[in-house]
Amino acid sequence: MQAIPIIFRCDASSEIGWGHFRRCYALAEIAQQSGRYKVHFLCRMLPRNLEKKLKEIHAAVQVLPAEANLEQDLQVLHSMFDMMSRKNVIVCIDHYDWTTECFQSLKTDPRVVLLTFDDGVRRHYECDFLINQNLDADSIAYSSTPGCQQLLGPKYVMIRDEIFTLRQHPTERMAEGFQFLVTLGGGDRWGHSLKAIDAVRLSNEKFETHLVVGGQWPHLERAKRLIGNHPRVHLYEDPSFFPQLLARADLALCGAGSTTYELAYLGIPMLTTALVPHQAAIGKAWEGRGIADYLGPAENLTPEFILQKILHWMDRDQELEDRGISAQKLIDGRGKFRVLERVAKFIQLKRSPAAAIA
Repeated sequence: MQAIPIIFRCDASSEIGWGHFRRCYALAEIAQQSGRYKVHFLCRMLPRNLEKKLKEIHAAVQVLPAEANLEQDLQVLHSMFDMMSRKNVIVCIDHYDWTTECFQSLKTDPRVVLLTFDDGVRRHYECDFLINQNLDADSIAYSSTPGCQQLLGPKYVMIRDEIFTLRQHPTERMAEGFQFLVTLGGGDRWGHSLKAIDAVRLSNEKFETHLVVGGQWPHLERAKRLIGNHPRVHLYEDPSFFPQLLARADLALCGAGSTTYELAYLGIPMLTTALVPHQAAIGKAWEGRGIADYLGPAENLTPEFILQKILHWMDRDQELEDRGISAQKLIDGRGKFRVLERVAKFIQLKRSPAAAIA
């Protein structure tokens, strides 16, 4: 059987972060591995390490000009359908800028099976599947096409394979000392991660701090100067072993976005902050479940407050362990399998309408 094309439309940059790309990539991995799908990505220029990821799964990549508007975006997608000339083309849109009219334009093509990701943006969804993995997603009253399957809540969280294989029970983590991880992601263009360096420099307590940043982070040189030869602060630029750094942490400071779900899957307790306004709801949701401390908007963070939180949790091993166990109960990491199974069944019913009646 010829592979079904599946096109992912997402972007990743210092302005919007990498969360959209990560969850699309997680679904793309399992789709490509199944042998039933041929994966395509349509993106604006990606950071080099993300381009490398797409090469690893043999995804076809088409790059949009940085200045392309929504009309041009749609034109490129439609031209891709025409070249594929298939009975079914799966399109997955994970993009804040896309409008209801964009979704409607895609659905005029009867070949299209349309998946859309949402983080609570208020718009009408003309699609076959609406996916929102956030903790409180099922409380949102969505406006969507009749027949749209709404896949809502943490059971649909998509975990990349390199994270998926590292899960272990929180009691099994072993390290020589307390490990504090700072990962504010590709969206920390303001340099809030620098406050964590200052926090560590204020303390005489011995704990290891691991700071992960992107290679194009504009504050990289300043961070290196602040760290100097500090023996317990370690700076990593786009490390290939980032999943391992996540998995061995005792406590992580992160933006309240996609990384929180990866940390929860691994059973790592969190301090969360909102780098952009929409992350506040996610941070508060994790705190409401007793799994994370929400520290508020990143611009309000101070080194003193960060250090206070680190020292508070350093002496509470059992509470940290309990938080990790609770997090793993919420996130089992099988969301990508569930989504792909639903899509496969949907396509099967399209091909054989009699099966739906039976």
